[in-house]
Amino acid sequence: MAKKMQSATGQQAQTEPPDQAEQKLPAEQQGGERTRSGRTFRPRVDIRETERGLVLQADVPGARADGLTITLDRRALNVHAQVEDHAPQGYSPVYQEYQVGDFACDFTLSGDFDSDRIEASLTNGVLRLTVPRAEQAEARTIKIKAGS
Repeated sequence: MAKKMQSATGQQAQTEPPDQAEQKLPAEQQGGERTRSGRTFRPRVDIRETERGLVLQADVPGARADGLTITLDRRALNVHAQVEDHAPQGYSPVYQEYQVGDFACDFTLSGDFDSDRIEASLTNGVLRLTVPRAEQAEARTIKIKAGS
């Protein structure tokens, strides 16, 4: 059973028990058309909040930087990683414990974030996204024009 944790800002996060932490999760099909055959998994993701924004780390083993697509449209953050199967040609699996497939996940962010300053890096199959908060508009006094 998943455990719920609450951050200092009051947001809740769920943690999975250790026995489920190593399993790959199938991505949920929410309508739409699949344009690629094969499996799609939801990566394991950790999201941490900092003073400057969010830091997201996702496990995407086998993904390469040129196969990653990350978009932020309004408050919807989408991550997709293509993974190529490098099985030798002419062989068919007799027994297979590790399944190869793409990774996809979607998040709805609360708050305003600056999509132009998002930074991403991929190291040893771990995607790290830094999503900075948008600058807050400074308070200003609005002059009132007298009508005639």
